[in-house]
Amino acid sequence: MQAASSSSERTPLVQPTYMFESSLTRRYQKRLHHMQCAICVFIIAILVVGLLVTISYNLSQPDDDDDTTEPNVPALPVPGNLTLLGMFPGMIPPPNITFKTIPMSLAPIMKQKWPLKEHPHASWATGHPSHEEMASALTIGKAALQELGEVERQRRPLQPNTPAHRAQRAASTAHSVKPMAQSAYAAEVATRALMNGTDISQRDGGSGLGPRLNGSLPEPAYCLTSAPPCALSRYRTTDGTCNNLDNSLRWGVSKTPFRRVLPADYSDGISAPRTAASGAALPSARDVSVTVHRPSYAHDSSFTVMLAVWGQFLDHDITATALSKGQNGSALSCCDQSQVPHPECFPVRLDAEDPFYQDYNITCMEFVRSAPAPTCHFGPRQQLNQATAYIDGSTVYGFAATRAASLRSFVGGALSMLRVGTTELLPPSTDPDDSCNTAEMTAKGRYCFESGDDRANENLHLTTMHLIWARQHNRLAGILRRHNPGWGDTTVYQEARKIVGAQMQHITYTEFLPNILGWDVMFALNLTVHDSGFADVYDPAVDPSIANHFASAVFRFAHTLLPGLIHSTDTISGTVQYIHLHQMLFNPYALYNKRGTKDSMRSAMNTLVHAVDPHVTTELSNHLFEKPVAANSSSGPGPCGLDLVSLNIQRGRDHGLPAYPAWREHCGLSRPRNFTDLKAIFDASSYSRICKIYKSVEDIDLYTGALAEAPGGRLLGPTLSCLIADQFLRLKIGDRYWYETPDPIAGFTIEQLTEIRKTTLAGVICANEELLDQAQPRVMEAVSGVNPLVDCQELPQPSLRPWYNLDRD
Repeated sequence: MQAASSSSERTPLVQPTYMFESSLTRRYQKRLHHMQCAICVFIIAILVVGLLVTISYNLSQPDDDDDTTEPNVPALPVPGNLTLLGMFPGMIPPPNITFKTIPMSLAPIMKQKWPLKEHPHASWATGHPSHEEMASALTIGKAALQELGEVERQRRPLQPNTPAHRAQRAASTAHSVKPMAQSAYAAEVATRALMNGTDISQRDGGSGLGPRLNGSLPEPAYCLTSAPPCALSRYRTTDGTCNNLDNSLRWGVSKTPFRRVLPADYSDGISAPRTAASGAALPSARDVSVTVHRPSYAHDSSFTVMLAVWGQFLDHDITATALSKGQNGSALSCCDQSQVPHPECFPVRLDAEDPFYQDYNITCMEFVRSAPAPTCHFGPRQQLNQATAYIDGSTVYGFAATRAASLRSFVGGALSMLRVGTTELLPPSTDPDDSCNTAEMTAKGRYCFESGDDRANENLHLTTMHLIWARQHNRLAGILRRHNPGWGDTTVYQEARKIVGAQMQHITYTEFLPNILGWDVMFALNLTVHDSGFADVYDPAVDPSIANHFASAVFRFAHTLLPGLIHSTDTISGTVQYIHLHQMLFNPYALYNKRGTKDSMRSAMNTLVHAVDPHVTTELSNHLFEKPVAANSSSGPGPCGLDLVSLNIQRGRDHGLPAYPAWREHCGLSRPRNFTDLKAIFDASSYSRICKIYKSVEDIDLYTGALAEAPGGRLLGPTLSCLIADQFLRLKIGDRYWYETPDPIAGFTIEQLTEIRKTTLAGVICANEELLDQAQPRVMEAVSGVNPLVDCQELPQPSLRPWYNLDRD
């Protein structure tokens, strides 16, 4: 959605005003509402007269050219479908929403065929190898794997309780990933052996997709050429299998490779991180961070931190990049030069005169490469997504059967919870090595928490969101159990899980995406949802798997939203308190307080975010995962953390993401050929800084370039809008269990769907935090005249009556 204060469009898109039914028992409030209605009628009458005069005048004038729009783009009519405008039944459509034109900056994107077509794999760089050649190469790969094992046995793991150790633990790589990564590493070395010294570094697509391995190395189930048939079920599988019946073990499934849209750009054509177009080293990711991504304190008054919170919660539902690990799953240490080098180390170089780290004599930032994923072929390196791609609530339930089972109480379909007095919290994590639990808090009987995703403790707001949705599951399960006494534990659990997943989808497509993409893009690309009836949108030919560039660069745009200070206001005393953002990381203990959940939610709903641009707060660029160290302590270099921006840029290079210009071209936008071409694309300050740090436009990292684009009054620039829209369109039309589906097995009844469409994030929060008395209807947006604070009891809530007395078992 566009910020009205900065929009350059002639007809800004403004969210509708919510209308709520007042309490009939409040006589004073009723009289007040009558007076307000009289005033509104008077104002509307004036507006109608003004509108008629304006229309009359415009009809008498000749058409003028509009230089802000693309003349070949078709006009978008105002839809009669209320939910297309972000509303649920009962809301009043505002008169000033129109979809007359698409801005010129986005017009080329709209001409593309959606979803965007992926570039095919490059052909194999050399002739087809003989069986003997492949066997010899595999022998070399297996020998390299043995050597790697010996290296790992000699190495010391990363020092615990450090920012780098917390960062690696936050990535939460499952133990089952290690054997997969070992097979992929051996195949990678074998691919290099098959190239036999052929220079493929400048070849588009590098080595290209080679012959199948056909079980020559241990392979996961998704490498099977034919998968076993799937049994049709009303409920999703935990790991995402059998969603797409033709690609049941691969598309959108947990622990499968990311979807590669453009051929990987590795410096050696196989796996080495991307280098400059000239073949020289790219500027240090930290130097790019310091030069381009400087802190800024300009807030975007339209949105709250809740926008970023939901973005992170959603991101963790659909992406979980696996990291390379040492022996027994230990965290790798990469900056200790006294150790034997590890091929999966890719540390960030820091300048000796770094404006921050020089005070601590630190010239190296820990960074471990993402774990390689088996591709079932000889060929370039690929990375692994541990999460299911689908928006299915796996952050709540887990994406592995063992995790899902560990979170269940197996009583009445409920999730296990921890009760502290009258407060219900997530179950405790008693792992002392989880980089969250502390000896001090453990001594007090306070622990960090367990949830469907190991990253739940990463920051207080995220932990609270996990808690709210676990409570939501149990609240739904309790209602379903009472009105369906014949249902067993599993049926209640699965039915509540199905509703929660649908509600997460609805919130994402009616509250989150419209704010970051704008309603015009949502409508033009069929990203909106219906206000009634079913939506038969499923296309089994669309792969919804998460794209590599989306997980490692594009969806990390929300890091720029976060302010350095998070504030909360005591509603009783009016006192405003501030806390540094880094102090909320791995620090969920405030939830043990009686008002902890309420205070956390209110601070997320009240704190304004920064604009989406290259600027990132120093809380993330200097203090990530920092825990202050006492002056007389010898356990660390001092109170400093990591740089999230550097890690984001380094991750893109690690994954072999092509440079920024290639992504603009992929979206149908103009491809800059030189720095002069960037003047019309980037904002002025970013342009000057990028020109200083990069030697060629073909060197610019996707993360940096996409954030530097001038948004033109929107939240995101064209490239980010394009790549995000493409992924979420796939997550909608490529999901057989999309909540609006007419499929009688996978979907809901029309009565159930009608109730699900009443879901709002504000309503979910209010229903599951009894101490919260007020909230704005659209919690991702700032409180305003069209989004006022209202009593929680006035927010619409879905009814579960359509689920009463159903035959499920």
